Amino acid sequence: MKNWQIAIVCILFVLLIASYVTFLPTDEGGYVNHPLWLGMNKNIIILTIFFQVVAFIGFLFSIGSWIYKSPESGIVKDDLLFYALCLFFLSSIFWPICVKYKYSIFAVLCIILTAIASIWLLIGSITEDIDSNMKTLRITGLLFLCIVTVLCDGVIWNSYYLKNIVK
Repeated sequence: MKNWQIAIVCILFVLLIASYVTFLPTDEGGYVNHPLWLGMNKNIIILTIFFQVVAFIGFLFSIGSWIYKSPESGIVKDDLLFYALCLFFLSSIFWPICVKYKYSIFAVLCIILTAIASIWLLIGSITEDIDSNMKTLRITGLLFLCIVTVLCDGVIWNSYYLKNIVK
């Protein structure tokens, strides 16, 4: 990635953290009891949090290694990695804003776009021609990211959210 792209990705990462801290403050019950779990079973919440932590570590490793050495093949070569990351970060940044201000369809759309970007990054790590150990680590990290963004957020959270809207 080019230096200006790395700078934008870093800014978007900071904005993502800021959007969650600003728009999704936790109540006195802590993260596990946050109202945005929408009444999910406590065991599912705890399992999801486990996947979130592992996914965050895997995402940071994958992105960090891509920043260190940009992909030269696959569907994230050249500027495509930058576009996938921008889609991921922008949709993730706008999700808590849409939820807070009850822009329901846009909240759902943000989750779907984040899932698409995550799948794009995972496919990029699979189609890249690199050292097998690095490839295995990237695929593993991004696989956990996809478990969170596609299954936990895209399917489970969106189901609960849409169920609450329809009530």
